[in-house]
Amino acid sequence: MSENLEALFSIVLLLPMLVFYLLFKKHWVDNDLLRSFVGGLVAGIGAIIVTRLVYLPVEIWLGSDLRTFISGPRSWWVTLLTSIGVIGFAEEGLKAAGGLLASHYTEYMRRPTVIFMAMAGCALSFSLLENIQYYMVFGSSVVLPRIVISSSAHLFFVCISAAVAAAALTRKRDVVASARILAGIAVASAVHGLFDFIVFHFDIQAVSGLIISLVSLFWIGIYEAWLAVLKIDVPEEAKLTSCSSCGAFSLDRVRFCGFCGSRVLRPPKRDFKVTDLRET
Repeated sequence: MSENLEALFSIVLLLPMLVFYLLFKKHWVDNDLLRSFVGGLVAGIGAIIVTRLVYLPVEIWLGSDLRTFISGPRSWWVTLLTSIGVIGFAEEGLKAAGGLLASHYTEYMRRPTVIFMAMAGCALSFSLLENIQYYMVFGSSVVLPRIVISSSAHLFFVCISAAVAAAALTRKRDVVASARILAGIAVASAVHGLFDFIVFHFDIQAVSGLIISLVSLFWIGIYEAWLAVLKIDVPEEAKLTSCSSCGAFSLDRVRFCGFCGSRVLRPPKRDFKVTDLRET
């Protein structure tokens, strides 16, 4: 393996996470979002470890790893059921669980954007470690073309369940909310499994028009999911807040600064009261 290919692999390996970080750069001044994203990255490590433990008995029973199994010459329905029922459900369920735990750890679980960022971080970390594992097994020549595709796909799948979970947990934490979260995970699992089925069963090349189109659709879907979460991310009560970026004050129930556009509005360290005027 050439040194140039190794260097390129190292750069591309971190490219999806770097792109995501830069796209959301202006939001990181919101400490809640940054903390939940970092927590999600840590949760992704645990999610992929548990995933491999879940896969181990299944792969022993099948006599091969799951990726080789679904790409083999088998009936389409066997490949589809395995892709959705095993790979899709296991990975999306564990990524969602990791993201929700990370958002709960930040103690801001009712903020939709915090839930979204935690689950996004979990997906990116999960994909990064998965690509490293594939690199150790198959080498960079095989893994290099799939890095951006894999990261974009994992992020898109988890954004489906993240948007549903954010909406459900913001309103109320009850049986209905839990059912909605499970429904979101089920949809994400089905989309994940269908994608794997198409790619592996039909042996579609990484650099192809279909894959490029799908990756483009993935990022559009990620953006739309973020917008949907932003629409419901409104403070419960109107109060005096200041922008952490430019320092401007606002009395609106919004999380965007009306002057600089940063997604950071925080309460001042000391609440303004009528008694303050009397003291002066």
